[in-house]
Amino acid sequence: MPVWWCEDLNLPVLEPRSVAGKCSVFTEVRLTQPADPRPAFPADIAVIREAVVNELGDKTLAELLIPEGEVVLLNKIPGYADQADEVVVRGRLIGHRFYDVLERRWRFRPLYEGVATILWSRRGRWAVVNMEELPENYDVHPDKVLEGNLPEEKYRHIAVATVNGKFHGVAKLFRGRRLHIVKSWRAKQPLPPGKPSTLVEAAELNKDYIEAKAKEAVEFIKSVVEKYKKPVVVSYSGGKDSLVALDLTARSGAKFYIFFNDTGLEPPETYENLKIVEEMYRAEVLIGSAGSRFWESMEKFGPPARDYRWCCKVIKLGPTTEVLKARFPEGYISIVGQRGAESFQRAKLPRVSPSKWVAGSIVAAPLQEWTALEVWLYIFLHRLPYNKAYERGFDRLGCVVCPANELAELELVSRSYPEIYNKMAEALREHFSEEEVKMGLWRWRGRIPGDLARWVKKDTGSPPPVRIKTQERGLVVEMDREPNETTLKELLKMVGRVEGETVATKRGVVKLVRNGNQWFINAGDRKTALDVAGLLVRSAICGDCDLCVQWCPTGALKRTGPGRSFAVDEGRCIGCLLCSAACPAAQYLVYRNEA
Repeated sequence: MPVWWCEDLNLPVLEPRSVAGKCSVFTEVRLTQPADPRPAFPADIAVIREAVVNELGDKTLAELLIPEGEVVLLNKIPGYADQADEVVVRGRLIGHRFYDVLERRWRFRPLYEGVATILWSRRGRWAVVNMEELPENYDVHPDKVLEGNLPEEKYRHIAVATVNGKFHGVAKLFRGRRLHIVKSWRAKQPLPPGKPSTLVEAAELNKDYIEAKAKEAVEFIKSVVEKYKKPVVVSYSGGKDSLVALDLTARSGAKFYIFFNDTGLEPPETYENLKIVEEMYRAEVLIGSAGSRFWESMEKFGPPARDYRWCCKVIKLGPTTEVLKARFPEGYISIVGQRGAESFQRAKLPRVSPSKWVAGSIVAAPLQEWTALEVWLYIFLHRLPYNKAYERGFDRLGCVVCPANELAELELVSRSYPEIYNKMAEALREHFSEEEVKMGLWRWRGRIPGDLARWVKKDTGSPPPVRIKTQERGLVVEMDREPNETTLKELLKMVGRVEGETVATKRGVVKLVRNGNQWFINAGDRKTALDVAGLLVRSAICGDCDLCVQWCPTGALKRTGPGRSFAVDEGRCIGCLLCSAACPAAQYLVYRNEA
């Protein structure tokens, strides 16, 4: 969705027609898609200014480019090794702030009006070259630099202008004092004069548009409640999106419950915010608590990763399913803060869908078509009690040591919440080298993506707790943990009749042969071998999430004791193996990691 800028008031505008009579001049803001702009808080302003100083060596320039007391927007962008944002000042894209994983600090790449302001003010790093144009990927040799202020360090960014002033660009300093033109364009004007502006003023300016959007969302919630006629539960994470979803639900007039899943890894501000929200909305708060499951499960599964996210099932989905299924056995309507603009994956999700985790339940996303800026302006318009962790510079909230975090976010966690960060780092050192921990390489089990892969070499770290190899007649499963033999015999009932070391299935006889910590699974087909491998691993590694029990459609699977003690009622089991589909041990250690 496009965003405009009101030149008269120095404020963002969501729809020019909605502010007719208040603004006379608009500028469309150029944003990289999928555009999801958000406001910069004072902590963000400080980071951007620091990045400008790191890159361009001029504190006064940093204050000139990044003014205080004005609304500044950020927009997350791809293409860098770590976190990066477009920076919008007075409706102009002045550059990118990006986190340098090698230097472990924020840097700044000036663009467009940012470059023009540098050249106009003659501050920071700049050069005027004796050329008529600036071809991209062209190296400008020192003899063509007519004037300027170049850095001593290589690979710093420099604002560049042609001698005739018709073209501007940004270059990097290469060996031999060459200026490598990274990007060029027809010259822009410097930043226009600014004026004080606030997010509260932006919210008031866009009030008509925001309230129209809110009215549609409220009607949507009412229609879902009327159609499905189930209890309404607002999933509240402590984040901005779930806060607005909660407020819209309250406006709908429907009776609702608030559900909070405590992973044990939340920022302290989230717990404080939950108390304020509970008092404000006077709704019953249901809490699913993971307790110490994360740390206990890490000893079994090893550290989580982006391609190995067992943690989501163990400390989020497990407690959530357990609490809500017990409270609402006939199902419920889950109001969530899901937004399509957050990612390409979420953009594909429907606004209403059946729950994957609790049969008979419905998930409704009233904010599916909202941007982060719309959410924030709604919050400021209605003075909602947002989580103060955002003021530290966090863009998203949740588990503070999530492997989905960028290195820049983990660095912020280390400063903001050193106790939990240090505990995580200590646990990671049992599996990875100090360098791997420092560079955040533990966040991938498989291939490291993008630029990061070019700069670092990743060792294997500790081997995964389960290794699977393919043989001609089946699989070899190697495990570091001892299976619970009683549970294994019970689980194998799901695929056939157990007779000693063999299982008679509909597809043939499966034979399990053990040799030390290796299990040879001979089966007639690959799927059956994988299914048996999943049951074998489940008997050895369990995260105590009980999703397997919750997912069993017939109630055939029961927990009989602590740890890995389960029993299967053969008379009720239909062999669907939905329990293995829910189990993180089976899914992440077998199906997603087979060799």
